Amino acid sequence: MADLLTIGASASQLYKSALTTVSNNIANLNTEGYSRQRVSSSENIPDQLGTSFVGTGANLEAVTRSFSSFAENNLRQSNSELSTQNQLITYADRIVDIMGSETAGLSEVLDKFFIAAGDLSTDPASGMLRDIFVSEAKSVAVRFNELAGQLDDIEKQTQSEIRLNVQNLNNLTQQLMSINRQLDKNTHLSNQPPKLLDSRDNVLLELTDIAKIHVTERASGAVDIRLDSRIGSIVIDGNAANSFSTVFDQAQPGKVEIIGSYGSGGASSSVTGGSLGGLLNFRSQVLAPAIGSLDTLATTFTTEINAIQTTGIDLNGERGTALFAIDSTLGGASGISLLQIDTKKIAAAGLLRVTPNAANQGGMTLDFDSIPAATATPANFTLTYSTANGYVISGTSYTPTVNNKIIYEGVTLSISGTPNDGDSFAVVSNTNGAGDNRNMLLMARLQTKDVMVGGGSISEGYTNILTTVGSQATLAKMSKEALQVIYDQALEAKDRISGVSLDEEAADLIKFQQAFQASARIIQVSQTLFDSILAVR
Repeated sequence: MADLLTIGASASQLYKSALTTVSNNIANLNTEGYSRQRVSSSENIPDQLGTSFVGTGANLEAVTRSFSSFAENNLRQSNSELSTQNQLITYADRIVDIMGSETAGLSEVLDKFFIAAGDLSTDPASGMLRDIFVSEAKSVAVRFNELAGQLDDIEKQTQSEIRLNVQNLNNLTQQLMSINRQLDKNTHLSNQPPKLLDSRDNVLLELTDIAKIHVTERASGAVDIRLDSRIGSIVIDGNAANSFSTVFDQAQPGKVEIIGSYGSGGASSSVTGGSLGGLLNFRSQVLAPAIGSLDTLATTFTTEINAIQTTGIDLNGERGTALFAIDSTLGGASGISLLQIDTKKIAAAGLLRVTPNAANQGGMTLDFDSIPAATATPANFTLTYSTANGYVISGTSYTPTVNNKIIYEGVTLSISGTPNDGDSFAVVSNTNGAGDNRNMLLMARLQTKDVMVGGGSISEGYTNILTTVGSQATLAKMSKEALQVIYDQALEAKDRISGVSLDEEAADLIKFQQAFQASARIIQVSQTLFDSILAVR
């Protein structure tokens, strides 16, 4: 009877523990990071009676958590990759919203500036049209400044985000070190409290929100961590932990150094995932190129406008001076400003006037192309044609190119038509800009002129910046959609193993309840049999 009583007692204790475990699973149904626990039992050593073995019941072996290291690692990796895209999308969309806005972008003010130039070319002496032109020129400079400021704000915000992520990385590292110390108190993973292992895995998952990590588990369940891969920068190595800090290069917005206090030092190259990796990618692949392209656009715009302005004549009959300037200490879009606010100083007229001799008999016409910036105003000269000597200027013969061009003192003369012997053209400095629109026409035509490095006009250069950033944001969104599916699948795979299912727990609850009642019945039967034996005596 003693055997029956022992078996019943151990069984009732076993199933009581099983019911407690099931109840704990149900209670933690909505506890984030909780892994379903299960009871494992083992058979007691049977008694040998002669040549037979009689069972002696079962005992509680362990309460363990349902866990798969493969599923957990997949979840960590997919979480890291998904977090990377989130940061890239968020900030790239902000640039698109700013630069693509009708009220905050550059396209509208550029269009208005070139329209004002075209309007002024129709009446170059108009004071009202000159006022409008100067006002629109100022708007372009201000808008460049505003866009540069907006991009600078984004750069500073990403700096703050990166510092916050690095600080969180350091904080989580310290949490994990504390957990490691507790885990190392037991030498075997099987002896660890499930809650402690859950805490470890939750911290590891939080780490992958920040950066991709490589995890090496020790026998005790404590972990060593490196960034990115097994050869990446050390985060935790045994009893030592790294503490990271950031260094930003103000002259290069895309450059960030993440410095470690332990191990290999610089860790920037090891940060390839998570929100921190996404921020670094955004700065190097999107933000820095966008800032550089906007600065190049501002410089090209300033150079081209000033080249036209300084090779024309203003209303005072003087050679024009630069319309825009770029502060060398600021550079690019941040430093552009309007220099010329005197409307009479707008050089709408051409630098030269070409006057054909009234006695000319041929059908030739002479004109000059746009004059390169810094070209000195040539002294007055006359181009003469003769059958014997061809085209002659100041006693020197010139042979036109295949495009009928002659270059004299930096000025390109364009010939069309056929001259007669003795025809001549006087080329003189323009001292009266009133009514002359040649230079302003050149400025208006700049809107569609190929002036950008690699081709394209000023307006197309701005559109290209916007298109590039928009394409990167779109690709990131497409990647996110695919990575979201992978993450959801990884989460589902983990939940199938570690998640609490009410249906499964309800079935176990009934099963263990019946087993507990049966165990109690064994004890009752044992007592009844024992009482019967006593009654016989």
